[in-house]
Amino acid sequence: MSYSVQEHIKNLPSKKKDLIKTEKAIRLDLSESPYPASPKVAKAILEAVPNINRYPETLGGYLRNALVNYTGAREEQIIIGNGSDDLIDLILKVFVSSQEQILVPIPTFPWYWLSAKAQGKNVLFADRTENFGLNVDTLLEKVTSKVKVIFIANPNNPTGNIIPRSTLIELIERVNCLIVVDECYFELSQQTVADLIDTYSNLVVLRSFSKGFALAGLRIGYAIANEVLIDSLYKVAQFFCVNRLAQVAGIAALHDLVYLRSQIQYVERERTHLIENFSKLGFTVYPSVTNFILIGTKTLDITSNHLVKLLESKDIYVKDCGFSPGLDGFHFRTSIGNYTENKALLTAVNEIISFPIFA
Repeated sequence: MSYSVQEHIKNLPSKKKDLIKTEKAIRLDLSESPYPASPKVAKAILEAVPNINRYPETLGGYLRNALVNYTGAREEQIIIGNGSDDLIDLILKVFVSSQEQILVPIPTFPWYWLSAKAQGKNVLFADRTENFGLNVDTLLEKVTSKVKVIFIANPNNPTGNIIPRSTLIELIERVNCLIVVDECYFELSQQTVADLIDTYSNLVVLRSFSKGFALAGLRIGYAIANEVLIDSLYKVAQFFCVNRLAQVAGIAALHDLVYLRSQIQYVERERTHLIENFSKLGFTVYPSVTNFILIGTKTLDITSNHLVKLLESKDIYVKDCGFSPGLDGFHFRTSIGNYTENKALLTAVNEIISFPIFA
């Protein structure tokens, strides 16, 4: 039996399994919530377990209807996916051919271009401004008739900053392609352009339950756009796009917004604490409206890779962003942990930079 792997797949890097971490490991590398989901979520999952022998509701089921109340969009303007990564794949599959291109301002979330390359699509990068903002004119210089989708994370990952609504509107109005605004940190930033989907037919907004709602392990994402775009995406999406337990968990989380707001307040408090203390230690700390912060190490003459490895030896894990597209070798990202986790991180970093080799 013979077979051949497509050339663009052969050239992709192999995926590696996650490092095996101890139960005591402090995990601050994936921008997860440091707090558990609402107790109502666990209750809903337990009640749904006896029915897992049955297929889930199609097209997102009642979760789609619950999102109508939460987002203000109509049901036919919402698509549910297996995390927002799934929807990024779907957008590329539906709207971009192998001869066409996507445009990505960097630094940003890597799955936009990794998914595109996995599908044999072409990727263009555009540099952000010095403070990681967007210069619309600079972006437009990259736009040709071949560019079919521009991905913009807002707030941006890993930089944590927000792009002003006026800048996004200017870009949407000046291009003739899809603009995908990834708002997976919306619950933390509370800034959105989802209310503009009836005004702009080329706007798609991505959201996630992973961050604010603390459901990263269940993989629930959704997109908001006009009915024509959503219908086109659903034509290609899996019939059972989200499993039964994820659906009931998402509905339960949406029914406990008081809990959501209380957890976000904890994150905001701890974020302020981390920013203040990393600044005191001499690092460059970038403003953030998310549950993570980007930290520059150049002022202390330590590469981020070196610092990250030293933290790993202490069973503390942060994300090395050094030499990722758009960044030099002196940047790492840390999630906002709980008080105990953040204290351990700061103590470990202080010990590392106080060691004679760095003194």
